[in-house]
Amino acid sequence: MIAYKFRSSTLIPFALDIIFENRLYCSDWRGFNDIVEGTPVISCPRGRKRYFQAHADAVQKHMERLRVCSLSLTFDSHLLWAHYASSWDGLAVEVEIPEPSQNVHNVDYRGFMCPLDPDHHSVEEDARRVLSTKHVEWRYEQEIRIITESQWFNLATPVRRVIVGSRMNPAMLEGLRIICEKKNVALRRTGIGDEGIDADSI
Repeated sequence: MIAYKFRSSTLIPFALDIIFENRLYCSDWRGFNDIVEGTPVISCPRGRKRYFQAHADAVQKHMERLRVCSLSLTFDSHLLWAHYASSWDGLAVEVEIPEPSQNVHNVDYRGFMCPLDPDHHSVEEDARRVLSTKHVEWRYEQEIRIITESQWFNLATPVRRVIVGSRMNPAMLEGLRIICEKKNVALRRTGIGDEGIDADSI
């Protein structure tokens, strides 16, 4: 599975870590920008509130151990470049994510927060369901999430390609060109046309 990690121009060192160390950083989900991220919902039949609440408490306890790395399945999105690549002067690192993997989850976009289901899911399953659920307004991100207890997720294959925004600082672009050439990574720059966003040769 090909996925993209966007980085702003102020976070270029984190992008270089992906290239040099062949790994992705998994962060504390409690710092995410959506206020309802990681919020489970209890909806239970009459008389089962205590059972559902105990499950919810266990899910939230388990979630404290989990970390998340968010990626997109596309680089062809004006909003992604505007929001996560500092208005086109950042970049997107193209990586290959193994599939299937118990740590890789497609984000489920809903109109409400994730309802817990102790009758059909374990504590760990519900914890991962909560952390891979987002409001439907975020659907444009086409997001996948790596959910793990580790700080780093090691990639099985080297970085394939780096796509820089059309507003990237020329000096930064030249530095990336040298690094990518040394690491045998294809370097491309965004081009915008009638059919969408291209990754043009530099």
